[in-house]
Amino acid sequence: MTESDSEQQRSLKDMKLLERWTKSFQYMTNRMAPEEQTKFKAQLDGEIEDYQCKQCETWKDNLVKNSAPVRFMMDELRKEGKPITKDNFVCSPCDEDRAGGYNPEIGVLLCQNKLNSKAHQERTMVHEMVHMYDDQKFKVDWMNLRHHACSEVRAASLGGDCGMLAEFGRGFYSFTKQHQACVKRRAVLSVLSNPSCKSREDAERAVASVFDSCFADTRPFDEIY
Repeated sequence: MTESDSEQQRSLKDMKLLERWTKSFQYMTNRMAPEEQTKFKAQLDGEIEDYQCKQCETWKDNLVKNSAPVRFMMDELRKEGKPITKDNFVCSPCDEDRAGGYNPEIGVLLCQNKLNSKAHQERTMVHEMVHMYDDQKFKVDWMNLRHHACSEVRAASLGGDCGMLAEFGRGFYSFTKQHQACVKRRAVLSVLSNPSCKSREDAERAVASVFDSCFADTRPFDEIY
């Protein structure tokens, strides 16, 4: 490549950046025609979704290789006759306000548009693998609120969801039994989404009825990490 070609490429790149900046400014200041706004927004949404997917996949690959709790849970699932690979974790955009989900037929869903850091994705992967572990070891009936509540208590407690930094980020501050309070709160929210749950009172009763025994059961961990 000659110096002239290199300069021409830099010039084209600068022109594209200027065009993109101009369009972004027009969009943000509402100076685009309605049809142009719609088209530009669709373009932005597509670029954001592509970026989120690539970020989720990159974090997933790294965590499967290097995260101690993720690798530990993968080893424990293998011991229970449920070997999994990175392909069992599916990155996808989600409409609901959640970071992930577990489906016995598919595996673990990672909501790429809800994961705000690699640490958040790590917690989500471990949380959902606790559900997978419970399903494999205890044959959970997910439509039974007490079964569901027990797995949610264990996943919230063991998956790192209720660590001090995570709770601070949500605006919850306490130095006495904060972990237990967080586990109960998050378990209730999850049980509320169960089609068998008719009210918040049903969710709270289900969580309360299993909390002590399920919170104390840290399998396959020796303790809450």
